[in-house]
Amino acid sequence: MRNRHKFTFIICCAIADMIAMVFGTILFLNFASEEKIGWNALFLNKMIPITILSWLFSVTYFQLYKVNVLFSLESFFRNSWRAFFTQRILWHSYIFIFQDNVLYFFSSRANLFQISFLLFYFLLSRILFTVVIGQIKGWVFRRYTVAIWGFNKTSIELASHLESNSFFIDFLGILNENSSAEYTNNKDFSEALSEAIDNASKDNINELYIVSKPDFISDLNYFFELGDKHCMRLKFVPDFSSISKKHFNSSHLNNFHVIKPRFEPLQNAYNRLIKRIFDIVFSMLVIIFILSWLYPLIAILIKRQSKGPVLFKQMRTGKKNEHFWCYKFRSMYVNMGDESEQAKREDSRITPIGKFLRRTSLDEMPQFFNVLMGKMSIVGPRPHMIKHTSDYNGHINNFMVRHFVKPGITGLAQVSGLRGETKKVSDMKRRVTTDIQYVQGWSLITDIKICLLTVIVTLKGDKNAF
Repeated sequence: MRNRHKFTFIICCAIADMIAMVFGTILFLNFASEEKIGWNALFLNKMIPITILSWLFSVTYFQLYKVNVLFSLESFFRNSWRAFFTQRILWHSYIFIFQDNVLYFFSSRANLFQISFLLFYFLLSRILFTVVIGQIKGWVFRRYTVAIWGFNKTSIELASHLESNSFFIDFLGILNENSSAEYTNNKDFSEALSEAIDNASKDNINELYIVSKPDFISDLNYFFELGDKHCMRLKFVPDFSSISKKHFNSSHLNNFHVIKPRFEPLQNAYNRLIKRIFDIVFSMLVIIFILSWLYPLIAILIKRQSKGPVLFKQMRTGKKNEHFWCYKFRSMYVNMGDESEQAKREDSRITPIGKFLRRTSLDEMPQFFNVLMGKMSIVGPRPHMIKHTSDYNGHINNFMVRHFVKPGITGLAQVSGLRGETKKVSDMKRRVTTDIQYVQGWSLITDIKICLLTVIVTLKGDKNAF
């Protein structure tokens, strides 16, 4: 019964959203046929298939109709708008590429009515979906009861998760929460657990999570068979809170349970491919449309103000701690002290044009060639000089984690106000923490967001850029 309500609601949501997207396109086509913009007939005939394909791509990428997304209101709202705006970007990109008159976006009533309808639908439908989700739990006649046995830090966190995702379960809490019993050997633990399983069966509990230290569990098969006899699902959760205070990330490799210190999306080959395609397309566009004319202009200004090469190259630390030549427009006089010394405010080594380049971050533009060659990424932790990598690695334990991914032209730390000179180790620790946050939370949307924030920060002016 609980699954029937669950999947019926998911299917209804998916159908309603698809009908709304198609109806919005039909509305667009009806108004477009009345306008004198010069729409291409073949172009208009393909609009509905393009709408369907772009929407399917968006909801698939953001996993909008997954159970754990749809029934977590925060995730559902966030991913709904992400999918909507992604579909809009894809849809309008198609028009910009194949329609001659790109000014339609500003002058077309068809576009205005379509956007208005879709925004109204998404606002209203998400409110209605929220109301329905709140009522679904009351429609389930026979509740699926779930409980936890074992009171420790891990079980408390698991209980919090189950409580926040209990639309289709009746979560009873931690059964031995008020018990003061402490187990010192496997025999005492096994007897207590066997008794707990028997009692849980009498209370009609359908699923029991058993959270305990790994060394207390001597015979899983015995307990699984005991649970099967009572028609109860048993799930064992190892408690590692006594080993480490940090949160682990676990996965499975065939029959092996693998525990990792953190989740890294870019360990997935598919995600790396997406990021690489984004890097290549973005860097090619910048090189062709911006650097093609900006490079010679900046080169002339650099040459007129000081002798030396246009580009400054320096060995930096890249992915997997491998070294590579990082390129920048030269912003300092040649042979003016130690190149490994960080630039400071009012640094006498910086040329007049160099001050402008550094303040606007234009000195970083040649690094798009590094991206194209595969040594860097558009977004990632900023690459450090080899000496600084060695120095900070001795003071910050997880410093090298930032080198699990390619370094970037811009990064989360830079748009968070953590760029520039690091006078203290604590400054670098904050930057490293932010870089690791990026490594653990990567997504294509995150990269696009950081790129947009970089443009905004650059236009506003960054006090740490000097």
